[in-house]
Amino acid sequence: MRTTLAPAPPRYKKPLFIAAIILVPSLLVAFFFTFNLYLRPLVQRCPRQCQGLDLAGQSLRQRSFAGYDLSHANLSSALAPGVDFSRATLYFTNLTRADLKEAVFADADLTGALLAHADLRGARMAGSRLEGTRLYGADLRRADLRGARMATADLNRAWLHQAVIDDATDLGAHWATVWRVVNEPQDGQDLQGIRLVGANLRGVDFGAANLARANFRDADLTDVDLGDANLEMADWRQSMIGEGTILASKDRLLWEIHNEPRLAWDLAGADLSRSLLPGVSLRQANLRGADVQETDLSFANLRDADLTGADFANANLTEADLDRADLSGTDLSGANLHGAELGLSNLRGTVISSATALPARWQTVWNILNQGGEGQDYSGRFLGWSRLTEASLPHADFSQADLRYADLSRADLRRANLTGANLTGATLAYADLTGADLTDAILQATDLTGTAWE
Repeated sequence: MRTTLAPAPPRYKKPLFIAAIILVPSLLVAFFFTFNLYLRPLVQRCPRQCQGLDLAGQSLRQRSFAGYDLSHANLSSALAPGVDFSRATLYFTNLTRADLKEAVFADADLTGALLAHADLRGARMAGSRLEGTRLYGADLRRADLRGARMATADLNRAWLHQAVIDDATDLGAHWATVWRVVNEPQDGQDLQGIRLVGANLRGVDFGAANLARANFRDADLTDVDLGDANLEMADWRQSMIGEGTILASKDRLLWEIHNEPRLAWDLAGADLSRSLLPGVSLRQANLRGADVQETDLSFANLRDADLTGADFANANLTEADLDRADLSGTDLSGANLHGAELGLSNLRGTVISSATALPARWQTVWNILNQGGEGQDYSGRFLGWSRLTEASLPHADFSQADLRYADLSRADLRRANLTGANLTGATLAYADLTGADLTDAILQATDLTGTAWE
């Protein structure tokens, strides 16, 4: 009988199986990194719909995005000199600090795009839409902006030097003015009251221009020549200057007061006349004998300042803080102190005129110190925080008056009526209270050191 042998089962190839287990995952990892590093950017650059594409910091040289939709894409710090973005949609695209020298943006839509500090030197942007585009600090030197619509663009500190515009370019009134100043300077021109807020004016020579009341707020004045210009009442707030900026000594001092605040300025005898200094801090400053005529110091901080003998005639001190300031011998003729704080300030010998706008409380204090208050009626008046040292007030009526924290040291209050007066925290040290009536007066924490009583 013939016996048939069954075929032998296939031999198990164990070495190949182990190799596959090791090799396949390695190939997958290699493919993953190859795709993400090399293939994925190529795939993403190809389609015309590229919204949200992330090309931050990448080199885009020799490529074209003409007609592409790059809305909300991230091209910050990208290297794209000479790249063609003509007719592209760059709606709210991030191009911060991108290198876009000689790039083409003709008829492109850059609405809301972020181009802060981007290098756009020589870029061709004719007919582009730049509404709401943020171009803060961008370099637009020699850029072609003919026909560009950019009335609402943010051009703060942007370079507009040699930028090309035409009658169809819509820069808006403010930036059109800045463009003219930068590109069409004229010696001796009348620019009185001109508004140059946020302008990049680097290197401009203003010659003998009249820039009285010019607004340089937040402007870049590096290497600007203003040495011969009239800068009376100019606004220097938050502006930037450099070593090459030429300014007369007075104007440089005004710039420093605005932009380099410090405690206890020494400005004795300084000329600060007809200047704009609203809101500045001159706390504890020495302004003895300074000329501050017609200067705007509204809302300024002059606490504890020494203003003795200074000339503040016709100055604007509206809402200024003059608490504890020494105003002895200070000329406030015609000055406006509406709403000013003068708590414990020294008004003895201060010069005022009928045109001086002094709050009623401080007018009363001035009258007492400089004209005397003997026998006067101050009943029910609020005179708290008043400095009335050595005041002559015999027989004066202060019944029910509010004299909290007032300084009445060494004051003559003989036979004064102080019934019901609030003298909380007041200083009456060495005052003469002979015969004074203090019935029901509030004397909480009142300093009565050395006070004379009958």
